[in-house]
Amino acid sequence: AALTLFLATTDSTIVSTSLPTIVSELEASQVQYTWVAIAYMLTQTAGQPLYGKFSDLIGRKPVLYASMFVFCVGSLLSGVSKESPPYLILGYLSLIISQTITWLILSRALSGIGGGGIVGSVWTITSEIVPVHRRAHWSQALSLTWASSAVAGPLLGGLFSGTDGSASAFGWRWSFYMNLPICLVAFVVLLISLRTVNLDRRANTSWRDLAEKFDFFGLFAFMSGTSLLIVGFSFVTQDGWTAPSTLSLIIGGLVLLALGAVYEVRTSREALFPPQLFKDISCVAILIVVFLHSFCFTAGTFYITIYFQAVNGMEPFSAGISSLPYSLGSTLVSIPAAWFMGFWQIKAGNMNAQKWISFGGLIIGGVGFGLMITLDERSNSSIKLLFPLVAGMGLGLLLHAPYQVFTRALQSKDMAVGTSAFFLLRFTGATIGLALAGTIFNVRLDSVLLSEYPGNTSTIDLTAVQSITPPELQDEVVHAIARSIQTIWTTCSPLLGLAALVSPSLI
Repeated sequence: AALTLFLATTDSTIVSTSLPTIVSELEASQVQYTWVAIAYMLTQTAGQPLYGKFSDLIGRKPVLYASMFVFCVGSLLSGVSKESPPYLILGYLSLIISQTITWLILSRALSGIGGGGIVGSVWTITSEIVPVHRRAHWSQALSLTWASSAVAGPLLGGLFSGTDGSASAFGWRWSFYMNLPICLVAFVVLLISLRTVNLDRRANTSWRDLAEKFDFFGLFAFMSGTSLLIVGFSFVTQDGWTAPSTLSLIIGGLVLLALGAVYEVRTSREALFPPQLFKDISCVAILIVVFLHSFCFTAGTFYITIYFQAVNGMEPFSAGISSLPYSLGSTLVSIPAAWFMGFWQIKAGNMNAQKWISFGGLIIGGVGFGLMITLDERSNSSIKLLFPLVAGMGLGLLLHAPYQVFTRALQSKDMAVGTSAFFLLRFTGATIGLALAGTIFNVRLDSVLLSEYPGNTSTIDLTAVQSITPPELQDEVVHAIARSIQTIWTTCSPLLGLAALVSPSLI
C-alpha cells in the first residue's frame, strides 16, 4: 500500500526537473509548461470525495485495484510517442499515436484520476485494518512516504530527462514507463497481503443513496470554480490581468466558489465541507494552514529546480541533487517531529506539541522563503543550498502535525467527511499554488524582458538559456529568470506568515 501511495504522490513531482526538457522537445510554451503537472493534480483532487463513496458501494479493494489500472494506463499514454522504441506494446501504440503537449496533458489528467483513487484508498484501508492504538504510527509512516516522494520526484525526474536523440539511456518518457512494473509488483503484493482481509462494501449502502445524498453540485461548483481560476491565471500571461477573457474566467471562478459555499451551508445532502466544521475555529484554522502550506511547498518544489537549471545552467539531474536541501530537509525534519509529537501526546496527554510545531514550522518556512528572495545568478554555492534548506525544514514540520490536530478536533461522526475535506484542501492548495506560481513567473519574465528579448518570452527554452547569443542577451535572460523566481518567493514568504498568524487559533 505504501509503495502505491509513493508512486501516486511521486508522480505529481517527478516532472519538476524533467519539464524543461519535455517542453523543449514537444515545442510547448511556458504557459503549457505548468499544465503537465496541473492536469495531474487537478484530476487527482476532483475525485477525492467520490472515491470513499465508491469504496462503500463496491468495496475498498476493487476501487484500489481499478485506480492502479487507470494510473498505469495514464502513465503508459504519457510516455508513448512516435519516437518511442519500437518494441512490445510501446512500439505498437507509437504507430497510432503522435504525441503532442496536449496529448501529454490529457494523459497526465488520466493518471491523476487513478492517482487520486490510490491516495484515498490507501489511507482508508490503513485506517480500517490497523488497530486504533497503532493508527497514529501508521499515519506517520504514510506521511513519511508522502514526504519521501518530494525527495524522489525531482531526483527521478532529473535521471529520466534525456531527449529522444540524446545519448542518455533514460529519456523523459521512462519517468512514466517505470510506473508499470512497479505497479505490477505492488498489485501482486496487495493481492497476497489483503486476500484474507475483509474490505467488502458497506452494509446499508446503495447507488440510490449515492444519488440522493452525495453533494454533486458542491463538488461541481468547487472543482469548476477552481478550474476556471487556474485557466484564468494561464490567460494572464497572454492577455494580461485586465483582459475580458482573463477577468471573466477569474470572476466566474470566484462566483462559482461563492455559490458553492452558500450551497454547502444550506444543502440537506452530505456536504463536502459540513457546516459544523466551520463552527470550530481550530478546524477552520487548520484548513487555511494546510492550503497555504501546500501552496508554498509545491511552488517551491517546482521552481527551485528551474532556478538551478535555467539560472545556474545545471543539467536536470544535477538540479535535482542541488534541490535536495529543500526536499530532503523537509523529509528528514518530519521524522523526528513525528516521533516527538507521538511521544509528547503519550506523555502529556495533549496536542500542544503538534500545535507549537506547526506554528514554528510556518515561521521558519516563511523566513526561509524570505532568504531565498536574495538568490540570483551571482549567489555563491553555500547560500544556494542553505536558504532552501531553511525553507524545507520549516515546511517539513507541517507534513504531519496539522492532520493529527484536525482529526482530534473532529467528532467521530464527522471523521470521514472531515478527512475528505482535509485532503481536498491540501490537493487544491498544491494545484493552485503551481498554477499561480507559473503565472507569476511568466508575467514577471514578460515585464522584465519586454524590451530586451526579440520575441515571445513564453517560447524561451529553459534548457538552452546558456546557449543564447549574444552573451549580453543571455545575461539579460538569466537575470530576468532569476528575478521572476524571486517574485514567487516574495509571494510564498508572506503567505506562510499569514498562516502563522492564523495558527494561534490551533493553540
